[in-house]
Amino acid sequence: MDKSGHLVFCAFLSDNFPLVDDHPDVAGLLRDPYILENLGAAMARPFHDEGITKVIAPEARGPVLGALVATYLKAGLVLVRKEGRNHPGADKTITSEHTWTGERISFLTRSFDLDESDRILVVDDWATTGNTIRVAKKFIDENGATYIGSSVIVSKSDTEILEALNIAWLVNFDDLV
Repeated sequence: MDKSGHLVFCAFLSDNFPLVDDHPDVAGLLRDPYILENLGAAMARPFHDEGITKVIAPEARGPVLGALVATYLKAGLVLVRKEGRNHPGADKTITSEHTWTGERISFLTRSFDLDESDRILVVDDWATTGNTIRVAKKFIDENGATYIGSSVIVSKSDTEILEALNIAWLVNFDDLV
């Protein structure tokens, strides 16, 4: 997707973002075949030339979006599951700082999913506090891989978080409500 196509898609996304109870519904985006077809390319675009070898996708919506992005980038997909879920071989638990819900969430990781040669993109649906992305970054750092950045659909973060974690986004929350 070239720059002009990317901008057109982001404008389309912003204009057609479904709302449920006056709240942006990321799951509702996946019902639209045009959006689903173009979402992976749009989320991957800012990192297309970064040599991404793996995409990390935190639960819950991350794995769906991560698969779209990884397919587009021809990269592998690594899941980070929430504690209490089945994740065979999980050998580490990393707990976030307070997320947008005010809770700390523990995630299960598998150290054998990464190696030092990996260049990692983290993919998720939203960025608010950045703390889920920080969990993935800690996992990357502890395994000697290279964190390149993160791509999300919706940004509700402040500029400091976006810059500190190199987060690219397709739409801004304030433009949707």
